Amino acid sequence: MAKTIKVLSGGGFVEQSVTSDTLGNLRTELGIGEGAVVSINSMNITDNNHAISEGDVIAAVQNDKTGGLL
Repeated sequence: MAKTIKVLSGGGFVEQSVTSDTLGNLRTELGIGEGAVVSINSMNITDNNHAISEGDVIAAVQNDKTGGLL
């Protein structure tokens, strides 16, 4: 089932519809590398089994860069 989340893109968060239920699936769906640090609702998450819920706010950063990957 699709859900709407907000994903960091450029200088802000944009709404995006995704079908992923877990962070691991979201990494695949959005092309987020395994080395990226992912924040969900302002908390860094390392567990790829972490559930993705409607309305989550997600940011992914790799190699100590600022800004989003998407």
